[in-house]
Amino acid sequence: MGLIDQVHYIRTLTGRPVGIKTAIGGWKFMNDMAENVLTRGLEYAPDFIVIDGGEGGSGAAPQALFDHMSLSIEEGLPRAADVLYESGLKERIRLVASGKLVTSARAAWALCVGADFVNSARGFMFSLGCIQALRCHTNTCPTGITTHNPRLQRGLVVEEKYQRVANYAMGMNHDIEMIAHSCGVEHPRLLRRDHCRIVQVNGHSSSLKTMYPYPEATRAAPVPADFAAKAAMTMTFQAPLIPANRPAAARD
Repeated sequence: MGLIDQVHYIRTLTGRPVGIKTAIGGWKFMNDMAENVLTRGLEYAPDFIVIDGGEGGSGAAPQALFDHMSLSIEEGLPRAADVLYESGLKERIRLVASGKLVTSARAAWALCVGADFVNSARGFMFSLGCIQALRCHTNTCPTGITTHNPRLQRGLVVEEKYQRVANYAMGMNHDIEMIAHSCGVEHPRLLRRDHCRIVQVNGHSSSLKTMYPYPEATRAAPVPADFAAKAAMTMTFQAPLIPANRPAAARD
């Protein structure tokens, strides 16, 4: 498989972690990749895989691709995680979720499914002042974010917007930790599928673990231990640390 050959080559050349990003259109890619890694050796495994949803995409994306290509993150991420669990590669390959994960609840859902990290490009764009004008590729962004036009760039006041970006990042971390502690776990990465329920069209909810049960690992790496039994009363809450040299206005 040429992709994992390239991953191995770049990692050997640079000594850096190397990963891939993909939108899921079916199960063949993930299954083939896992099979090739297990056949050729763990040194050929990517260090991380970013799963993007079909609902993602920038304002410069072609409309046909933006609207109709790829599975949504709700369907693609669990399937990708299942392949890693089943092949025993979950501990070797870090799984990253992307695709309109703007709120803390959506990010917590991704962690429940099996993601190790969450990307949120859109959330940070919103905190900068993006209004989704869909002009990213025209050099005429009215908010000054995606333009090289000096007149339009004046709309992006760095001295003001950096505080909003910092507040968004700290707020997301705070709320995700709060959700995790409410579920009785010490850290958001200990969230599992049985901590999440999905409301169905009839108004009733179903456990995420029932909808997407953990597959049995066919290799040495087991399914993660069950942390759901940890008592909530033993959890302690620690708010995100704010650097002492950060201006007071950014702490509000």
